[in-house]
Amino acid sequence: MTSTDKKEISKSIIIGILIAIGLFTSVVVLSNSWIEILVLSVTVIGGLVWLVSRGTVRRIFKYLIVAVMIFAVSFTAVEGIVLWNAGYPPSFEPQQSGVTLSYSNILNASLTKIIQSVENSPAFAFLVLEHPSKVVVEGISLDPFGQGSIEVVLYQQTSNLAFRFAASNGYPYHASVSTWGGRPSSLIYPSQQTDTDSLKQIDSLGLNSFDKGAIEAYQNKTGTPPNINTLSISIQWEKYGSYQGMTMLLTGGYQSGNTGHGVFFADFQPNGALLYINTAN
Repeated sequence: MTSTDKKEISKSIIIGILIAIGLFTSVVVLSNSWIEILVLSVTVIGGLVWLVSRGTVRRIFKYLIVAVMIFAVSFTAVEGIVLWNAGYPPSFEPQQSGVTLSYSNILNASLTKIIQSVENSPAFAFLVLEHPSKVVVEGISLDPFGQGSIEVVLYQQTSNLAFRFAASNGYPYHASVSTWGGRPSSLIYPSQQTDTDSLKQIDSLGLNSFDKGAIEAYQNKTGTPPNINTLSISIQWEKYGSYQGMTMLLTGGYQSGNTGHGVFFADFQPNGALLYINTAN
């Protein structure tokens, strides 16, 4: 075997490894993405042409496949870094180092600004680039437990995907994309009012007004004010009575060490109307 043959074999092995890595990256990481389809199509077509062609055409398609594989690996690596460091939620006053959200400032949060912080992030731009279609706010969770956490879940209907942005302990959002299991609540309980309008309506009233409404409803039901030192907020879609659409659930509780006790669960329409309140009493 000549040195030229050995070089050709070595090149083929290296190209084969690169193609395998690129294909694995495309199929596993770039799932349900038009970029994945493009990479796979170019690889298959280019590979077939490479096998049957000779001379200059063969060399062109060989290097085309290598370029496509390098792109697939590089794009995925950059995307992984961007998704892991997907920007920070909007800051709240007073600023506290290492804290994403606390009981003292949770009611100062703006749901619209939280969504904007996600949609303005490079990670969201990457996800929309791969999966171009309108997304719906499926849920938002604000929890001050520990050093606080914020989670935003968006639903992309065209590809049936979930975009999740989660931040806690003062760290940036970590974003991920996955196939949605079953049907999302935003499709099961649709509303004529858009998700954006519902969040703006909640913000126009202010989270404080919902908190006051929950406390007043608790007092009317039990005769005493609630003893709470923690409060979590959850945006969701549901049906209750004649109403269906986006709702906001306030969970007031009492935290003692690592043990938590629920005190009330108050669910509201975006316009501030109370749907129900459940108490621990």
